[in-house]
Amino acid sequence: MRYGLISDIHGNLEALEAVLSEIDKLRVDQILCLGDVIGYGPNPTECVKIVRERTAVCLVGNHDEASLGRVDLEFFNYMAKEAIEWTTSRLASEAIEFLRTRPYTHEFEDYVIVHATPEDPRRWNYILSLDDAGQSFEAFDQQVCFIGHSHTPWVIDLDPDDHMRLRHDYPIKLQEQHRYLINVGSVGQPRDRNPAAAFAILDSHKREYNLFRVPYNVVKTQMKIRAAGLPEFLADRLSVGQ
Repeated sequence: MRYGLISDIHGNLEALEAVLSEIDKLRVDQILCLGDVIGYGPNPTECVKIVRERTAVCLVGNHDEASLGRVDLEFFNYMAKEAIEWTTSRLASEAIEFLRTRPYTHEFEDYVIVHATPEDPRRWNYILSLDDAGQSFEAFDQQVCFIGHSHTPWVIDLDPDDHMRLRHDYPIKLQEQHRYLINVGSVGQPRDRNPAAAFAILDSHKREYNLFRVPYNVVKTQMKIRAAGLPEFLADRLSVGQ
């Protein structure tokens, strides 16, 4: 099976459309979304509609939950909080119902997907160090756990001697006896100083993982963010991928 992996769309319609167009060219069997379809961006309802139609599985993310009133907004900075409040006021009822029923995790073959961390998916913690990664490896039994949340793509490879190393040498062959923690990056708001939208493809037959980047019409998205009256920084950051 070939799986397209997307995460952290954040209401960015132009980025989502560009990614799906590229995924269609690469031909996958299923598309899996790791959450945060909304928040920050100017097209929340449109993005939810597309994700509902195009994905086999979509997880819930912290911005999705916050827009449903299930996460205290005090946990967010003022720009994220303002964007969530704006998003909540504009979500269509169909989008709300879809997000309300999304799971926190999903297991398939020898893989698991989660938005934030496998050890406590509902707490929205971040994996920011190898120590954090070590705790996460103890929390799942599959060979690979795919995550999103931090908007920065990376692969942590745990070898049979329990040594971890950070990898960016795509494509990556998934080796037997190795385990992996993989961040698939962000479609709608990359933060690794590369403004191109990120997505990944997992080929479970070849046991291969690959990360892809695709440019999109950043200026159009920025214009819509500004026209909506959302914080200027949410538009500016898209140009520099941070």
